[in-house]
Amino acid sequence: MTIWGNVKTIAAEPHKIVSIVAGSTLAQLAVIFSLGASLHAVGEQASIATLICVNTLAAIIGGLIPVPNGLGVVEAGLIAGLTSAGIPEDQAVAAVLIQRTFTAYLPPIWGWFTLAWMRRREYI
Repeated sequence: MTIWGNVKTIAAEPHKIVSIVAGSTLAQLAVIFSLGASLHAVGEQASIATLICVNTLAAIIGGLIPVPNGLGVVEAGLIAGLTSAGIPEDQAVAAVLIQRTFTAYLPPIWGWFTLAWMRRREYI
C-alpha cells in the first residue's frame, strides 16, 4: 500500500484523524511537561506558554537538521530558548539534559528489550 493509500484510509474515517491529532498533541504535551518538571528539579520554572514556544522551536530546528532524533540540535535549541526566556544557562543545560535523557535517550533501551521479548514470543 502506498503512502497515499494510507492517507485515504485515514481520511475516510474522521475518528482516526481525531485519534492521530489527539495522540500527537498529548505526546508533545508530555514532553513539554517533562521539561517543566526538569526545570522544577533544578530550582527554576517557566510558564506553559514559554515551554510550548521553546519546545516547538527546538523541534522545528531539530527537524531541519538531518541527525537522528535531533541529537544535539534539539538540546541546543532548548537551551537557547530557555536561556532567552531568563533561565540561567547552567540550570537550563541541566534541565534539558535531564529531560532529554528520559524522553529521548532511555526509551530506545527499554524499547530494544521489549522488541527482543516480542520477537521471542513471535508477536512480531
